[in-house]
Amino acid sequence: MLLQLTAFVLYYTSLVSGQHQCSYVTVPVCGDDVTVTPGSLISGRGEKGVAGPPGKLGPRGITGRQGPIGLKGDKGDVGPPGDAGLRGFHGVKGDKGAVGPKGEAINLEEFSKELEELRERLRDIDNRLLPVSCLTSTKSGYQRLRDNKTAVCQGGWTVFQRRFDGSVDFNRTWKEYKDGFGNMEGEFWLGLQKLHRMTNGQTCKLNVKLEAFDQSQAYAQYSSFAIDDESDNYRLHVSGYSGTAGDSLDYDNGMQFTTKDRDNDPWSGNCALQYNADGGWWYRGCGYSKLNAEWGVSKGTWQNMVWFHWKGWNEAIKESTMMIKCN
Repeated sequence: MLLQLTAFVLYYTSLVSGQHQCSYVTVPVCGDDVTVTPGSLISGRGEKGVAGPPGKLGPRGITGRQGPIGLKGDKGDVGPPGDAGLRGFHGVKGDKGAVGPKGEAINLEEFSKELEELRERLRDIDNRLLPVSCLTSTKSGYQRLRDNKTAVCQGGWTVFQRRFDGSVDFNRTWKEYKDGFGNMEGEFWLGLQKLHRMTNGQTCKLNVKLEAFDQSQAYAQYSSFAIDDESDNYRLHVSGYSGTAGDSLDYDNGMQFTTKDRDNDPWSGNCALQYNADGGWWYRGCGYSKLNAEWGVSKGTWQNMVWFHWKGWNEAIKESTMMIKCN
């Protein structure tokens, strides 16, 4: 074995020194022995070895020539506003204008007179634009009429009594029933004197709309309605019933109006003070109808607002609206 290794070393030395050229080397291994078979030790180029580490960076080359100018870029954003410039010089002051002629003194008395005449003309124009009555009005509710009149209109009818919540006390004196009281936008009584003027010499109809506390509703309409003047204590004239509530007003036809301080009914006492149901009305016998009596849920027979032929004497009326329409 030693001889074989010696031969291999001598052969390899000669190869490196250029004295021999071998094709290949075969080194068989048999147990602990290594046999070298002479032959061509190198046959062509062997496999590529692993790349070594990179070498050192060489010196920098010469700078190349400048390239052509590139395309124009997009317009940049607007910058912040610059500081305010210096204030300019004041202009030259102009010449003073000439003094105008002195005006004439106002005659306050004549001016006031002309102003009042103008107001009167405007009032007259405004008055002519207003409806004469609810019959010619196209609106419903509180309505301003011609000649400084006001009324509550409902489809051509003029409302003269309305109750629905007890907010207005109807236990009033003769003068109050004559002149009227309450709020036309709420509960009210228009006034006996106005009612006489509206029905005097006219053909008028009466419509009475009723609602009970159980929400049921009914109405009574009369084809003829009028009241006399104060000298006859506003005597009632009514006829020509139709409707769903029953005729509870005909019983009082021909009666004068009675209030707590003026008793004009034929009853032994004052019906406006009977049965704790205070309120003015055209009473004959204190019972069949009294829509101006105390408002509220029934407290007993004949108490509170009554329309006998619809709800009897014991059930109170919650809401009532009395209105007329005159030709």
